[in-house]
Amino acid sequence: VMWAIVLATMLASGEPQVPTIMSSYSTLDNCRKELLRVGTIGGYEPVVSPMVGLAVVKVEAKKTTTAFCVKDMRSI
Repeated sequence: VMWAIVLATMLASGEPQVPTIMSSYSTLDNCRKELLRVGTIGGYEPVVSPMVGLAVVKVEAKKTTTAFCVKDMRSI
């Protein structure tokens, strides 16, 4: 089973955006470590979401960007 970091953007206008798979990892632990490392560099705040678990979030005036780890179903 592989894990992937997914980047989701929500625009203030409500216009739908398709989430993007950024990179894949062999374990959930490795995915989360990279998520936190990259999030810190990009100015994201770590959060624990009831829907996706550990995530990083960046809130800006016109959009909110969230990144989180998911099981990569393409490898199953």
